Amino acid sequence: MSASYININAWREILARVFADCNVAYNVSPDWLVNPATRRKLKLDYLYPDINIAVRITGLTAKGQGRRSDWEVMEDQQRDQTRVELCRINGVQLMVVDPFDDPTKQMDSLLRVISRASRLLAESDETKKRKQQGMDALGRAHQQASDLRGRMGKQAEKMLSTLAEGWRDREAGLAVELQQAVNEPKPTPSPKMLRALAKLQSGQRVVHSHFGDGVVTAIEGEAADQKITILFDADRERTFLLDRVADKLKVA
Repeated sequence: MSASYININAWREILARVFADCNVAYNVSPDWLVNPATRRKLKLDYLYPDINIAVRITGLTAKGQGRRSDWEVMEDQQRDQTRVELCRINGVQLMVVDPFDDPTKQMDSLLRVISRASRLLAESDETKKRKQQGMDALGRAHQQASDLRGRMGKQAEKMLSTLAEGWRDREAGLAVELQQAVNEPKPTPSPKMLRALAKLQSGQRVVHSHFGDGVVTAIEGEAADQKITILFDADRERTFLLDRVADKLKVA
């Protein structure tokens, strides 16, 4: 199992544990998150609107894409800086996660983000009830993050492996839930929606509402049996019936 796969899944598990009590939106581009230099919307991998925290996971490349050039790395860094500033202006604390950086330093950064969000919420004009709910959620998040940070110590790599296993177990539980949901009535995708997805080609990047960013590797079959295979950025390839995933998939 590759180190990148372990690190990325470990961070997914960290975020799931730290923000377990918080509402979350995945792969979102708020109207206010527009790069002023290009006028293009930027993306957040996780947005926790109730506590005004967002997360961006950086440094990911699709399988087979190869090493990024220095220019591409610099452009990514500039976009990350723009995200941080736009989030700050709009009252959101952004945590930029590099899965390949020192995990203890990354956890320290996460703790600082949670602390800043707590301070700003306490100083805000929100209602007393809203403040109390947010402060309680942030308090639990800070405690969980502190516990994880303390357990890493000098065995960070071992801890990351354990966390990655936890994420796989979590996904396995989700897979069971998804399988059970297969027989439930589903809204019928419109022909227009299916035609749009059928035009996708191998190599195109897409975004799944739960699994996140990925690259299309195959589209096979016809009509109700048509399937799409996507290699997600954590090196997991998944195949879906096109009519089952049509309402969850969009072009990146």
